[in-house]
Amino acid sequence: MTTATASLISSTPGVCGGEACIRGTRIMVWLLVYMRRRGRTDADILDGYPGLTQADLDAAWDYYGQHATEIEQAIWRTNVAADCEPGALMPAWALVYARLIGLTDDQIRDSFDPPLDAAQLDAAWQEYRRHPEQIDRRIAQNRLVA
Repeated sequence: MTTATASLISSTPGVCGGEACIRGTRIMVWLLVYMRRRGRTDADILDGYPGLTQADLDAAWDYYGQHATEIEQAIWRTNVAADCEPGALMPAWALVYARLIGLTDDQIRDSFDPPLDAAQLDAAWQEYRRHPEQIDRRIAQNRLVA
């Protein structure tokens, strides 16, 4: 991470769950990355967040380059786990993807309310072993970040 990036990105316990944010704002790096991966241009993002500068976005992209796993995990927790209806079955691809981006089984289970049953994680991996190409295709179709 460059010195400029380090001065523009900070993580503060108790602010936005400790997620990396742009220079003292509550604008999280994962949110900017998510918007960009969903097709928003830098100009679109800057229009939506007039307090940001191109240097802020460049710092966010640099931070993502250096901390991709951290950012992908934050996006997964926020846009997959948090959107799941309580008690609903998660698709196998989503659980396999969580493991592939480095979340532990305990982190995956605890991302849901109520926590997932261990059997659901096991079933996702069993399905992946039986149909890896199909699950990989679903991950590629639904991947949250490139």
